[in-house]
Amino acid sequence: MRSVMTFVVLTLATWAAPTWSQSGTAPGGASPERVVPDSGNVQMPGWSATYVTEGQGRPCIVLSLRNYHPRSFSGRFKGALRCTFLDVRFSAPEATVDPGAPYTVAAAVEDLEAARKALGLSRFVLVGHSIQGSMALAYALRYPQHVTHVIAIGAVAEMSPAQAALTADYWERTASPERKATHAAAQKAFAAAAPGLAPAGLAPAMIRADAAKRWYDAEYDERLLLAGATINLAVIEQLFGQPFTLFRGGAWVEPPALVAVGRQDFEAPPTSWDHAWDHFRDLTVALFERAGHTPQVEVTAAFDDVVLAWLRSH
Repeated sequence: MRSVMTFVVLTLATWAAPTWSQSGTAPGGASPERVVPDSGNVQMPGWSATYVTEGQGRPCIVLSLRNYHPRSFSGRFKGALRCTFLDVRFSAPEATVDPGAPYTVAAAVEDLEAARKALGLSRFVLVGHSIQGSMALAYALRYPQHVTHVIAIGAVAEMSPAQAALTADYWERTASPERKATHAAAQKAFAAAAPGLAPAGLAPAMIRADAAKRWYDAEYDERLLLAGATINLAVIEQLFGQPFTLFRGGAWVEPPALVAVGRQDFEAPPTSWDHAWDHFRDLTVALFERAGHTPQVEVTAAFDDVVLAWLRSH
């Protein structure tokens, strides 16, 4: 079977900082009053996966950090997809770690399959951002019959010493001296503040201190995106402590896939995928020159243009 790969490179003539977190309105100018969400929860062993469904159009599941990801996609995006924003386990404060059955990407795939059955969805677009993008691709590998399209944003194909070295090299080679200095100052400020932070505030503060590695604007403040987001540190630390690789042997992503990457993403750099292109049946790579880890917020209109055109053409 022949692999088909398309590259889309987006360079915006002008750039402005993302307006959502500064104005309090949804990206893309969406008004939350226009959507009547459906919400509920799926009971898992030892924790509850909450979900909220917004928008209209073809069914879609977005693997979500609670409260964060429903805010990060535009009203235009939700106008084309009926998005069920479904918690992953590290977003559930009641979830506990089990050394005998660790939380891994494979475990996240089975969480999603259990939720899919409970929600009664048989075929859907699957979207994931950051490590959830890796989970989305892993699910498409394991259960391709349920996925019409898979969209991975700011994801990686593996967590390994080789990936860590690649990420460090990309930062050293391509980050500007100004960006590196901004990151060092933010890390110093976080180290000074961390002892006085409540446990619930520690993870959001860590994320914000990494802005220079996460955003095109090295001083971008994720405060409003992170407001109310729940991050279970014990569970996420277990997840990131487990090495994984998406592709072993002849593993092949069967559904059409869109991998969205930001040129200034120093957490999941574009070079992360250089060895993986041959593992997709039908792959489109969208490289956003003026974005980092979260192009759906940083360059909302361009991101929506690419995703919606891709969905129409596949």
